[in-house]
Amino acid sequence: IPVNGFGICGTLHLAEPLDACSSLLNGLNVNISEGIKFALIIRGSCTFEEKVKNAQDAGFRAAIVYDNKETGSLIS
Repeated sequence: IPVNGFGICGTLHLAEPLDACSSLLNGLNVNISEGIKFALIIRGSCTFEEKVKNAQDAGFRAAIVYDNKETGSLIS
């Protein structure tokens, strides 16, 4: 779903485990009334596809994957 100029509001949750390379333990425990849930995931250890699939399976609507190492350039 594209994000328009108004953005998307929701709650940000740290993925558990943080690398999201296995099923997330915290996704289904989050109260549904919170609205849209975003998972914050650290980069590395497995593919982006695995990370996003695990976040999706846990009920998250979006995944934000961040790099914890400064490399000087961003990859979109």
